Amino acid sequence: MSEELQTTTPAVIEQSSANPYLVPGAILIAGLIIAGALFAKGGAPTPTDVAAAGGTKEIAAAVLPVTAEDHVFGPTNPDVYFIEYSDYQCVFCQRFHDTVKGVVSNNDGKVAWVYRHFPLDAIHPEARPAAVASECIAELGGNDAFWKFTDKIFEDQESMSEMRYKAIASELGLDTKAFSDCLTSGTFDQRIERDLQNGTDLGGQGTPYNVLLTKKGEVIKFSGALPADRVTVLVNRALNSLK
Repeated sequence: MSEELQTTTPAVIEQSSANPYLVPGAILIAGLIIAGALFAKGGAPTPTDVAAAGGTKEIAAAVLPVTAEDHVFGPTNPDVYFIEYSDYQCVFCQRFHDTVKGVVSNNDGKVAWVYRHFPLDAIHPEARPAAVASECIAELGGNDAFWKFTDKIFEDQESMSEMRYKAIASELGLDTKAFSDCLTSGTFDQRIERDLQNGTDLGGQGTPYNVLLTKKGEVIKFSGALPADRVTVLVNRALNSLK
């Protein structure tokens, strides 16, 4: 399941041969959307086959390359980046948080998790302020502080507020005056909007929206907080494509 501004078909999987590790490029989407979700034997989703689906479709969008500006959890040189476009106020993102963390820990340094912002402002008024707060936390405390903040928010979405963000900053030992100034500075507005726009360009309409990006530039995209076993099928497919 995912939280959306409009209804979409869940777990649509697409593949690209572009190489976003280096520079953005046009993404080739394999196939057409088959009625309903696509499932393999045992209930796991399977990719649309190019020949069976009747061809390919090119779109003017690309996965933003992973850079030092990104928030990465896991190995520094992975075989696969698990890029999640997420919303701090989304209950499905909360449920999916531990799933992705488990995927990273279970893949022996082969998968790294990249968190990008996709605030659904129309239904989650606190999502964007929380995204701003997370960037300010990262600015002042680094990548580890960012992930600690993210863990704390998903542990308790009910208390999301500027007061709570300031309390977390204090708990993390950060300069609370600098943090407060950062919240109102607008420094990260463009960064958050860039993440949101990229996720939208890639087809995201709800959260979590996920992109598996291999080091060869192959892409698998899927929507929603899928169960761990289904996510594992997709991650294994991405890893096996490198063999």
